[in-house]
Amino acid sequence: MKSFSLTVVLITSLMLIPIKSEAQNDGFGVGAQITAPAGLSFKAWLNETSAVQSVVSFNISENASTYYMQLDYLKHKSYDELGWEVGELSYYYGGGARFIWRDFVLGDNSFWALRLPAGLNFNFSEVPVDFYLEIAPTFEVSPNFNFGFAGGIGFRYFLN
Repeated sequence: MKSFSLTVVLITSLMLIPIKSEAQNDGFGVGAQITAPAGLSFKAWLNETSAVQSVVSFNISENASTYYMQLDYLKHKSYDELGWEVGELSYYYGGGARFIWRDFVLGDNSFWALRLPAGLNFNFSEVPVDFYLEIAPTFEVSPNFNFGFAGGIGFRYFLN
């Protein structure tokens, strides 16, 4: 099962190669999410208001391994009336999916869920960095139906 974990991590990494974008509401960002799940955070702007974001986290140990991935499509709306010189604040909402795979001594467990993320995003004017705060109602659909909330606080550096 360790080879399955490494294969999933490799495939996910290849999926997150930067895609072409056009403008700081543009580019490809790499950073970290510091809340559960703590992991690598990626964001690719598709245009000035749409983006795709992902968080990937994994833990490989002798008795238990875990792999986490979420992928969301987001629409951003700017707070134009603030007029801040240091950066731009926007709110976002969207939809996506989450996958968790756990390999325990007693067996494997896979969990699929639908996500409805919403949050605040702050893009700095002078440096290619953003910060975000997010909450996401989560509807687990496999193996059993379950409802909960996930969230995240993180940052990304944009490679323009």
